[in-house]
Amino acid sequence: MSEALYEKSIKCPICNNSFSSKRLRASACRIEKRDEDFCTVYKGYNPMHYEVLVCPHCGYAASENSFDNLSSNEKNAVKEILSGKVINRSFCEERTVNDALDSFKLALFIAEARSAKDSIIAGLALKLSWIYREMKDEKENDFLQYALKYYKQAYDKENLPLGNLDEISVQYLLGELSRRLSNLNDAVFWFNKAVSNPERIKNPRIEKMAREQWMVVKEQSRKV
Repeated sequence: MSEALYEKSIKCPICNNSFSSKRLRASACRIEKRDEDFCTVYKGYNPMHYEVLVCPHCGYAASENSFDNLSSNEKNAVKEILSGKVINRSFCEERTVNDALDSFKLALFIAEARSAKDSIIAGLALKLSWIYREMKDEKENDFLQYALKYYKQAYDKENLPLGNLDEISVQYLLGELSRRLSNLNDAVFWFNKAVSNPERIKNPRIEKMAREQWMVVKEQSRKV
């Protein structure tokens, strides 16, 4: 495993201490398949296990792409929630799937504490569900539900795109999460929005997926 990892130097925006954390080389990642809710399944090493950075000094945790993206109010909120806390665990070395799970839980807790955007909270919850799926744990659905709630709120309140998700992709994802949670009427509603979205011409892959999953929902409805 050592050859698959490398050290990355990071400065914490909360405590201003520097630390090094292991990251996974792209060359070590081999994709096995992609699930319909955008979860990528890997053969062997999973880069998602290393996606959340955790400061070993103060305990601040966030996905790498939002680690430094904090307002003054958010920084103050994080400092307050972590004040007096003792960090007895390091996430800076090679990680197990349980380490990955706990790093995302910590990042989700801090995102909520700092009143992060709904889309950030939704993304963390979705990836937590994927880790539970990897572990074959029933708690997957709890975090799918959590992700669905916050993606709906983000869709209603935030400017699009939500991260790397354009409008049709968000509509499709809301449909697929609803389908997985057996909210079949909601799934049909969101898939219909996706396949009728004017932007579908620019994203034919998502349009195709939406039509395919809409047919899956129809089959599920017949069985019910």
